[in-house]
Amino acid sequence: MDNIVMDIAAVVIAIVFSYAVFWYKKHKTVIDKKKSEGDALAFSLDILGKLASVFSYDLKDSSEKGTAKKKEVATKIKSSLADAKLPIPSDAAISGAIEKAVTAMKLADDEEKSDNDVKNG
Repeated sequence: MDNIVMDIAAVVIAIVFSYAVFWYKKHKTVIDKKKSEGDALAFSLDILGKLASVFSYDLKDSSEKGTAKKKEVATKIKSSLADAKLPIPSDAAISGAIEKAVTAMKLADDEEKSDNDVKNG
């Protein structure tokens, strides 16, 4: 009786394992595609801050007001990511990156001014 239970358990385990392997092989392309999309989005988010900094500095001395500058920077970021065929993050993420870049730019300008004041005065 114990041999029959062991044999049945072995067969059930083999069937479950075989089905799991079959399911994985069948869905492997979908899994790999989602993984590559996730990697591309992570790369887009990583490069987002760099693009925001570059474009914010480019428009620093522009005659436009803050909101118009922010909109133009967002447009340039979306265009750059689209040209690179990368996923475009949400508007909130882009807005946050722009605000962070502008804050860093202002802090750097304030620090540079205070360094010049110390040297000159």
